[in-house]
Amino acid sequence: MSNHSYHISLLNTLEQLYTLFTRLKKQNRYIQHQLPAVIDQLQKGLSSTLAPKHFPRIIKYWQLGLNIVCNNFYTLTGSVLSAGEQERILLLSIFGPLYDDLFDDNTMTPARIEVFSNNPEKLQPVNFEEELLCAIYLKLLASVPDRERFRERLLQVYKWQKESLKQRDPFIAEKTLYEITYQKSYHSILLYHTVLDQYPHAQVLEMLYPVAGLLQLTNDAFDVYKDSKAGVYTIPDRFMDYRKIKKHFLNEIADVNRKLNALPYLQPNRKKYAITIHCLNAMGWIALDQLGQVLKDVKDPAVINTIDKKQLICDMDTLPRKIKWIRQVQHLSNYSGN
Repeated sequence: MSNHSYHISLLNTLEQLYTLFTRLKKQNRYIQHQLPAVIDQLQKGLSSTLAPKHFPRIIKYWQLGLNIVCNNFYTLTGSVLSAGEQERILLLSIFGPLYDDLFDDNTMTPARIEVFSNNPEKLQPVNFEEELLCAIYLKLLASVPDRERFRERLLQVYKWQKESLKQRDPFIAEKTLYEITYQKSYHSILLYHTVLDQYPHAQVLEMLYPVAGLLQLTNDAFDVYKDSKAGVYTIPDRFMDYRKIKKHFLNEIADVNRKLNALPYLQPNRKKYAITIHCLNAMGWIALDQLGQVLKDVKDPAVINTIDKKQLICDMDTLPRKIKWIRQVQHLSNYSGN
């Protein structure tokens, strides 16, 4: 460990988790009122309105982008988000799921999505969703600190979203699937960073690559039931050697912690950053552990579809599971691989 190393106590862990919990409660009250108003403003003069069924997913994107990516980065650097930055984070959180749907729903050809991603000014919208995406994209380009950086990063998101269509191939190679898993998440995280006034330097960018991969692996571990039903292959539902996956997961945790320890930021800030990142990774670890037990004798991914939903979905709401989670957050925050 470097001379920047530290130990995170159970008290440190509980204090930061309580801070996050109270912040999320306040944010939830705020967003329920604010989101409809922002969307109403965006869709003025457009041909239709956005259905409320989209709101929960937008809120999920917003909470992750705000708390895990943007606010956490500013906690690390000792900064505070401005009103303008918070507005751009919300705009991107509305844009993100609608942009993802272009790939999932095949509402635009990949070539047309590329044209839109590169030059929204040139797109002639043919439906309401395209109108709304154009309106948000142009509003973001008018307000982000670096237009070209935002555009270039969105093109990387486009590239890896397009690559992720390979996840419907049952013969996809493990190396290819890991690369898609990491790159797709990494560029989505960096897209959030482009709406901030401060952009991460090279050392932070290097740390964010394993951070992004772990977040996507965690998401995939929770979505095994849904992805399997949809015919989407991820690391947990295609390569079911959970001992190997968990070993990789822990190696990445150690790598994140080493890179975080080496950053030139105040120790209390690095502690808070670690706990916040690992509160999700701890859930991912618990989900992988459960999958390893449920699927220990399963070798064929097709068998997953025959297994009861309750066995595959990790329930984090029981008291024993919550206690295990808190202890796992602390353990991962201190994990060095030794």
